Amino acid sequence: MNRRLLFAIIAVTVFALGVIVWFFIYAQQKPATSLGETRNPLLPSGISKGFQFIFGEEEPPISTSSTEMTFPTPEALTKIWDKPATGQTFITKSVVIEVDATSTKGTTTVMIKKLANSTSTILMFVDRITGYVYAYNRELGKIYQISNTTIPGIHDAYIFNNGKSIILRYADNDRKAIVGILANIPNVTDKGDAKPLEDTTYLPAQVTSVAINKKGTLASYLVTGDAGTSVYTVSQKGALLVAGTPFKEWSLSYGGDTLYATTKPSAYIEGQTVVIPSFEFVVGNKTGLMSNPSETGMFINSMWSSTGLKTFLSDSGNQAVLSVNTLASKCGWGQKDFLVCAVPRVLPRKTEGLPDDWFQGRFTFDDSLEIIDTKTANSYPLYSFSSSQKLKFDVTNFSISENNSLISFNRKQDASLWLLDTSLINNE
Repeated sequence: MNRRLLFAIIAVTVFALGVIVWFFIYAQQKPATSLGETRNPLLPSGISKGFQFIFGEEEPPISTSSTEMTFPTPEALTKIWDKPATGQTFITKSVVIEVDATSTKGTTTVMIKKLANSTSTILMFVDRITGYVYAYNRELGKIYQISNTTIPGIHDAYIFNNGKSIILRYADNDRKAIVGILANIPNVTDKGDAKPLEDTTYLPAQVTSVAINKKGTLASYLVTGDAGTSVYTVSQKGALLVAGTPFKEWSLSYGGDTLYATTKPSAYIEGQTVVIPSFEFVVGNKTGLMSNPSETGMFINSMWSSTGLKTFLSDSGNQAVLSVNTLASKCGWGQKDFLVCAVPRVLPRKTEGLPDDWFQGRFTFDDSLEIIDTKTANSYPLYSFSSSQKLKFDVTNFSISENNSLISFNRKQDASLWLLDTSLINNE
């Protein structure tokens, strides 16, 4: 009996040693998923995954593993991402939740749990360092990774089609150009693993401007060539040419389902905004002109005048000057002409002109957030960044949820991503 037990122990020990040897010597690391399906050059080579801990190898800065972050009790202002981010967009997803209900059995009423359909608001965004798509679920207080296709050096990103499609522009060092790609975003839940981008196609290397409408149903981009520029709209049949012009310096934007183009803003040049594809004049003949349209066709505009920066509303040819001054790109539209602007506490006294000096990084603003009454052109305080944060906020790239309660934006100084929950402002 003892000999049988001894042989059994020896057999189990040999089997266990065999498993350990196989794991440490023969287990192979998986190549990183990237745009070209190439191995991540930052990963250790020639060392099996099992032995990396022996040699003290640290995790590489770019990883294809799923990332999950959780937050404590939500506050009014939350830093969502402390690294450069872009493309932030609110989407809605259908979810199944448990709700309390009652059930009557004879004369007895008991509490039960039932499943019900609901919608959840998700903030999607792109990490500019890796190109990974992430999602932040406010109800769960959790960030999770959606895509794991590595695309370093993202310039900007545009998520549309309710979070199913994306346009990315990134710096290609070999071509020495900004390259654009169109792809589908994989369907990943907060409990799933990140997956590669799907159906990736390259856009022309000369894409200089991209615009997505508020509903996320329309996407257009501008291609610059030797003969001028061409405007394309993305459809199920591919990219459709909608307009062309000899002039090259345009910036696209959507107001509702109407596409607009504004000349590149400069304090030294008069600009104008036109409708695409007719090129019908909307507003213009103003230096430093920036235009930001709402879904109803109202514009928040800014310009550089002889007396400095001016901000005004325009609608069907009528104009109203605001009581505060800021750049139009530092404003964001919500539902029903809800308008929030990042307003500098102090405008610089000495400047060659705006927005040029701001674009070129000669100075940054220290903002507070204001609500603009589009009927009266008056402004009202919304949120002031507290001194306890020890940060100045030069705010840009607003995205606003459907009910206007959640406002996301970038801090221009470091491109970090933040979220303001307006329902919690009074609780601070």
